[in-house]
Amino acid sequence: MNQYSLRELFKLGENVAASHLISCGYTVVCRNYRKPCGEIDLIVEKDQRLIFCEVKTRSSHSITDALASVSYTKQKRLTRTALEYINQFPIFANHQFQFDVLVVFYYRSTESFSVHHLENAFLPVLND
Repeated sequence: MNQYSLRELFKLGENVAASHLISCGYTVVCRNYRKPCGEIDLIVEKDQRLIFCEVKTRSSHSITDALASVSYTKQKRLTRTALEYINQFPIFANHQFQFDVLVVFYYRSTESFSVHHLENAFLPVLND
């Protein structure tokens, strides 16, 4: 059995999430987009939609706890970062936008992962 550091586990979770999205017909546009206002784990495209994805990898299997970590403050940072991305790449100006959360559970006993994809997990936070 592998013992992963948190950093390794999070990176594996992002890879699993990206593979899951690709298998569902999404195209990965960008990974780990960083700006001073925040970071977006995955940006994917499908059917004229640009989806900003937050990936939460957990070895404790509680969707409630994973979703609770996407706080209002985190949603504001993700929204600001998404706006930076859209402004930087106007090619996506005619796309619809949404924010998804992918919760990736790691099962140490079987060295396996499962993905729970929550589409339109939250609306953009445009005030404040």
